[in-house]
Amino acid sequence: YLSFLRASLDGKFIPTVMMAASHGESFSNGQRLLQRVVGHMRDLFCEMINITEESFLLDCRKSRSPEMKQLKRFLKQERKKFVESDVRYPRLCEPVANKLLPTLREQQEDPFIETQELVQIIEKEECPGQDKEIIKKVIDFLDEAGEVVRVDNVVSVNPCWLSQYAIGPVMAPHEMRWHAEAPDGRMTREEAEKAIKQYLHDHKLRIRLNVDTVLKMLEDLGFCMKLEDGSYMFPAHLSPLKHLCEMWKKEEDKKVYVGRRHFCSSPFIFSLSAFGFFQCQACVEIDKLARMWRNVIIVAKGEVASTYAQCLVTMDKHLRAVDFVARGREGSESQCLSLLNDVIRVWEDIVDKHSPGTPYQTGYLSRKHITEHKEQIAVYSEEDINDSKKRGPSALVRVVSGGEEVVDTLQDLLVLLPVQPESSKVVQAVLNCGQDKWYELGVAMGFADHEIESITFGKPNMFGKLLPLIREIINRDGQEKAEETLLKACRTNEIYGGVQDELEQL
Repeated sequence: YLSFLRASLDGKFIPTVMMAASHGESFSNGQRLLQRVVGHMRDLFCEMINITEESFLLDCRKSRSPEMKQLKRFLKQERKKFVESDVRYPRLCEPVANKLLPTLREQQEDPFIETQELVQIIEKEECPGQDKEIIKKVIDFLDEAGEVVRVDNVVSVNPCWLSQYAIGPVMAPHEMRWHAEAPDGRMTREEAEKAIKQYLHDHKLRIRLNVDTVLKMLEDLGFCMKLEDGSYMFPAHLSPLKHLCEMWKKEEDKKVYVGRRHFCSSPFIFSLSAFGFFQCQACVEIDKLARMWRNVIIVAKGEVASTYAQCLVTMDKHLRAVDFVARGREGSESQCLSLLNDVIRVWEDIVDKHSPGTPYQTGYLSRKHITEHKEQIAVYSEEDINDSKKRGPSALVRVVSGGEEVVDTLQDLLVLLPVQPESSKVVQAVLNCGQDKWYELGVAMGFADHEIESITFGKPNMFGKLLPLIREIINRDGQEKAEETLLKACRTNEIYGGVQDELEQL
């Protein structure tokens, strides 16, 4: 849990965590054991998470024990501090959270309220004449604090209700009668509505509920993704893949294999939700027909056999390593590398957003091992490959894995190293002069419209859009040929003179 919490944070603040231990009645030395655990966690997560001095040893069967009362008192105090921690509106947040919201939870038949309606209720009950923009900011703060959940113009004033009666019926496998018939994790709006209504009926709950609002909230909270056909994909409901070798079996026409690994060391992990977000985004950006299982996805790219490439991505069960392996026919190395880079770009964007607290390293998979479909794959570091460069272009790279020495040729591994286009003076000059013509340059470099859209998806500015296009063409054609193509593209778009001037200055 602490590893997941750390992975989900961007490092801008240090969270505070209180630890409580159950089954206190089972140990005569329980308090000493608890302190050992707390001390060990402090050693592991020092400078990342603030673990409080207070810790509680509980017999959870006794809800009125002195220890349980002490815990509840502590949590109440901490919650009060947090709700009042917004220094801008402390006098408004406290009464809304502690008086108005509990009243609304008891009175509301419909658990959702329009934001504008909630603003009017708060103004009427707590602060007549208050600026409506300030009240909206209070609602935003309460949303961050978990007192309400707001999506677009709708607010759920009871997050516990939302979890138990709306999210629960859709997400909990034991409630999902449709789950056995939908191992691909997909669900239509009608199936979602049926599941929720059945749950409410079974539990004799008479509540009005807009299923579209529930699904929008699920989507906003990252539980699912809406697909082009209007259905929803839930990564958590994907079936596990028992025999990977059956889906990624050896194929005689697949001669080219390239791969990388992103990995982190204990106590770090990738966020639990990161791979699900990645699967959804890979469907949008790379292959809408991708095949998916729990923590596994296979994407493909290319219309004809000569340009066709596949990429297998797997997350290990400890959430500490992700392998990317691309393959294709003989002569398709550039297509495989292009697809591999596309997939890794999507993954890195997802990690930046959904697992920002995970420090990870990049390793390079033994091409010999992945071509032979070994279960245990040797991994080279960039340092291993660079050290071998000193011995000449025909050098061998060696590493010990699983008690055996593994050998790959240097040339096979050099193509996997990340391209550094910014180190080229030609690239620097084109970036300086051609940012505002990034799209025209992309077309002149030979990219189709859909390729430009895929490569530049989500990039915030013109520089950010041109750079990945240049990286892509260097990966595809090599540095020297790519620079020639860039200069030709500049001539086509009448910025060649400016680029030449830049080169003279550089």
